[in-house]
Amino acid sequence: MSEFQDQLVLASITRNIGFLVAIVVTVGMVVYLLLQSRVAKDEVGSEVELAANRKKYVDDEELEGPVLTRNLFLGLGLITVVAVALPLYWLQEPSQLEGWEGKFDEISRSRGEEQFLPSAEGGLGCADCHGGMEATGGSAPYVLTDANGDFVETVDWKAPALDMLMYRFDEEEVREILVYGRPFSPMPAWGVEGNGPLDEQQIGDLIAYIDSIQLRGDELDEQLVAVADEVDRSIDAGEFASEGEALFNLGLNNGFAGGAFSCGRCHTPGWSYGQPGVEGGGALGPNLTNVEAQFPGGATGFASQLDFITIGSENGISYGVQGMGSGGMPAFGQMYTEDQLEAVVDYERNLP
Repeated sequence: MSEFQDQLVLASITRNIGFLVAIVVTVGMVVYLLLQSRVAKDEVGSEVELAANRKKYVDDEELEGPVLTRNLFLGLGLITVVAVALPLYWLQEPSQLEGWEGKFDEISRSRGEEQFLPSAEGGLGCADCHGGMEATGGSAPYVLTDANGDFVETVDWKAPALDMLMYRFDEEEVREILVYGRPFSPMPAWGVEGNGPLDEQQIGDLIAYIDSIQLRGDELDEQLVAVADEVDRSIDAGEFASEGEALFNLGLNNGFAGGAFSCGRCHTPGWSYGQPGVEGGGALGPNLTNVEAQFPGGATGFASQLDFITIGSENGISYGVQGMGSGGMPAFGQMYTEDQLEAVVDYERNLP
C-alpha cells in the first residue's frame, strides 16, 4: 500500500473515531433525559397536565444519595469520553489533513486533464494543438493578417511540446502564459485576467495536469538522447552547417517536439509556420543579430550570455546591459548539455 493510501486509511479511521465520539455523547444525553423524565409520576387530578410544582419527587435523602451519585457518575463518564477521545482525534488531525492534501492534488490533476482534452471530447482543445494528451508537440491553424488586419493566408503554426515545460519555466511563469496567452500566435489567453474563460482554480488545475505529464527518469534521458540524435541527423542531411545552428532551429523542418527546444521559434520571424525570415531577427523574443551589444566583453560576455540562457530570465531581475527580465525567456539548462549551450551561444554571437 502506498504512503498516500496509508494516509487515506488513517484519515478514515480518525473520522470514524470522531463519529463514534459524537454518537456516544448523543446517546448519553438521550439516556439522561429519558431517565429524568421517568423520575416523577403523573398525579391524578383536575389538571390536563400536572403542574411541575405538584409532581411528587424523591425525598432529600434519596435525592442527595443515589440520585446525585448516579448523575455524577453519568456526567463523569461522559466527561471521560470527551476528555480522552477528543485529544486522540486532534492528535491525528495533521495526518488526516496531509492525506486530504494529496487527495485534493489528485482531484485537481483530474479536473485539469478534463480541460486538456480535445475539443471533440468536451475539453478546451489543448490536446488538439500540443500533440495529444501527452503533449509531445503538434501544430495549430493560424490566420496571418497584414498591418491593416486584412487576411493574408492560413498557416500551420508549430505548437510546442509541453512534456518538458516545467523544466523551462517555473509554475508562476507557466501561469502567466496560460492566463495571458502568447500574442500574435494561436495560443489564446485562458485566464479571466487575460479576458479568458478560466478562473484561478481552473488555471491551477491545468498546471497540475501539465506537471503530471512531465518527462522524468528514463523517459527524460531518452528525450535528451533524441535531441542529440536529431541534431546529428539534421547536420548530416545538410540542413544546418553547425551544432549551434541545428540547436537554434531544432524542429524547423520536421516539427521535432513542436519546436519546444529551439531558439528560432521566438527569435526568428515566421519560424513557427515554416517561413523563417532573418535568422534571429526578432519575433516574440528580441533581435539577436547584435546580441554581443547586450552581453559585451569577449569571454566575459560569452559567459554572461551562457548563464542567461541556462537559467532563463527572472521577472524583475536585470541581465546584460540594461536588460530587465520578464520571465518570458525559458531556461535551457535542463534541456541542453553545457557543450550544446556553448554551441548555441557561439552561433548567436556570430549571427550576421
